[in-house]
Amino acid sequence: MKKYYLLLILTIISCNNSTKVIPKENITSKKELKKFYESDKIDHYYLDISEDKIIDILCIKNGTNDEKNLGQLLAGHYPDSISEPNFESDLKKIHFVKQELNGEKKKEVENIFSQKDSLQNEYSSCIPEYRDIFIFKRKESIIGIAKVCFGCGISQFIGTKVDTEGFGLNTELDKLEKIIRN
Repeated sequence: MKKYYLLLILTIISCNNSTKVIPKENITSKKELKKFYESDKIDHYYLDISEDKIIDILCIKNGTNDEKNLGQLLAGHYPDSISEPNFESDLKKIHFVKQELNGEKKKEVENIFSQKDSLQNEYSSCIPEYRDIFIFKRKESIIGIAKVCFGCGISQFIGTKVDTEGFGLNTELDKLEKIIRN
């Protein structure tokens, strides 16, 4: 019987110790997500163009520099840097439509364009069609460019030092597309 009393006392004591208050310093808060770009303005450019038209542009053999740049913009690695001269005016010249994101949309887009704890585990083997381009600015200067293909989930980032590896989950892309299309 003494064994049971001893076991009961030990159980009560251990339960009392489990109700300790943990000081705030010891509580680890949720990891803050690093934004890809610390901007004060985001411009979204969109080109309403069919896949067939993109293929036609990519198949032009002896095209002009503008046609080559358009092909590289839609499916390649143009621009190479954030300091590409006349990049925004070139987008307008080839009929990209500009939308400046308001404060609420800007904040939502920044949350999506941020470092993630989880990695994308789905990869696409299609050729990207970058119809959506985001230009991040600080004090009216371009600090970053993000090109996104919603069809295959491939993205390209220029001007960020943050790891963008986890970007491109279907849920993120669906949310981003809803934000910019509404």
